[in-house]
Amino acid sequence: MERPVSSFKASTLRSFLVPLAVGLALLFASPAAVAQGKAEGPAKALQKKAMEEDYLATEFTKAAEKLEKAIGQCGTDKCSAQLRSRLKRDLGVVQIGGGIDKDKGIANFVEAIKLDPAVTLDPDIKTKDLEQAFADAKKRAAGGGAAAPTNGGAAPAGQPEGDFAHTPAAEQQVRTAIPVYVEYGGEEQLTKVIARYKGFGMTEWKTVELKKMGEQGWGGLLPCADVQQGTTQYYIQGFDANNDPVATGGDRNNPYKVPVKSEAVEEPPHLPNASPPTQCADTGDCPPNFPGCKKATVGPEKVEPVGKDGGEFCEEDSECKSNQCTADNKCTEYEGTKKGPKLWVGISGALDYTFVPSADDVCKLTPQATPLNDSNYYCTRSDGSDYPSRDPAQAGENNAIVLSQDRGSDKVTGGGALGNIRLLLTLDYAVTPNVLLGGRLGLVLNSYTGSEAEVDGKRFAVPIHLELRATYVHGQDALFKKGLAPYVFGGAGIGQFETRIPVQVIEAPPGGTPTKRDVDAWHIAGPAFIALGGGGRYTVNPRFALMFGLRANFAFLNAFAPSVGPEVGGQIGF
Repeated sequence: MERPVSSFKASTLRSFLVPLAVGLALLFASPAAVAQGKAEGPAKALQKKAMEEDYLATEFTKAAEKLEKAIGQCGTDKCSAQLRSRLKRDLGVVQIGGGIDKDKGIANFVEAIKLDPAVTLDPDIKTKDLEQAFADAKKRAAGGGAAAPTNGGAAPAGQPEGDFAHTPAAEQQVRTAIPVYVEYGGEEQLTKVIARYKGFGMTEWKTVELKKMGEQGWGGLLPCADVQQGTTQYYIQGFDANNDPVATGGDRNNPYKVPVKSEAVEEPPHLPNASPPTQCADTGDCPPNFPGCKKATVGPEKVEPVGKDGGEFCEEDSECKSNQCTADNKCTEYEGTKKGPKLWVGISGALDYTFVPSADDVCKLTPQATPLNDSNYYCTRSDGSDYPSRDPAQAGENNAIVLSQDRGSDKVTGGGALGNIRLLLTLDYAVTPNVLLGGRLGLVLNSYTGSEAEVDGKRFAVPIHLELRATYVHGQDALFKKGLAPYVFGGAGIGQFETRIPVQVIEAPPGGTPTKRDVDAWHIAGPAFIALGGGGRYTVNPRFALMFGLRANFAFLNAFAPSVGPEVGGQIGF
């Protein structure tokens, strides 16, 4: 009788055949498959570092280099088509999102789509610009060529394309506002449209808001004061209710351009149903907001820029009100047209280096016990007391002083010497974003130590400095715009201006031996003065600034003395 095969033996046979089949498959696997497995690991690692580290840190060049290296490692058959497609896709994202090369980015999108038609953008990093470029690539990959502008028409020769229908002015005359009119027929709901522009010689982009005109139109004027001979550039941005840029016309790297010339144009550009703008006045070299300067008509009223506020997430500068997106994808605070503080309170210090006149007999007194010199010099001993004594009982001290003409005694040769030190409280009011009016009140140090000059009415006895001052800080909105700006000032007031000069006196009492005495001769000028100066004002933030400069004083009344010296201080705005 034939015995049936046991289930134990069947299972044993299966357990033997399965590993054998796997081993044979591995043994006879193609070299290409093995190579593919070896190449994909390093390529994926490079891809991860490029997109999760470099791209998010805005190190776009490094990200592109890693992706290109990964693509090179994969070649044409060492990685799966899906991985090669994703690498090409990510390289396109870096080239477009990082502003490296938009055309190359779209070309990489096309290759990615051809390798894997199911490839899509990573939803965590896609933007409106990337989506539009990817849609363009899909059309090209399908044989449709480059996508046409969404406005339905081609851009003028040499001008950028975009989401708006727009024909820039062919030319404009210098100091004449440039009309900008665009139409938008896209699907987004626009709440604001702006033009960011830069005239010839300008280093920063400025903003003008376009007003709604009709059902699809938006229009405005680029200010005439910024239209200088050369080329004016601008680009257009449309924002939705969330202040997100959802429509563009050109960009910083490829803006619209309008030639500006000195003579009048044959067909002046203008907005629909409006007259051409007129040329505004020539302000010459007049600094901004300088008192007495004529002002040009600047076209549209200055408006608050649109975009995201400080601290909000951003991917490029144009998304922010401040027009500045930091490396960690945060908008900086916008301060361009904010009202600055009006009242500025601070402290400052000044040092005088005074130029004193030469004089003879600076210490010797007349028989009436008044100084013999007419330059307002008074002398003191090393202990600070007056020299010589005016006490009639000690008249011999004065009589013993040898005249300058005899032995060179009691003489000042003139020149420069350290004068007073001034510690001041400052108070200024900003009448414009460039002009401060205010005053200085403080203590004067290193002053005359005697008393006889005051007795003679030749000295301002109170050790104070009182000054009224006007200051002009150069630059647009310079008082509260961050950074360094030059300033000039003029002032007048009263204060002590006293300079100590070491002097050697020879005393020759009758019948005695001549002796030398070292004393101090004080030149006492002022108390009225005029001050002029200038320097640099560094605005740390809109409510705190540092000032450092050089001042020149011209003291007069009791005596005249010019002085120069440094002045430093800080201001807090309220």
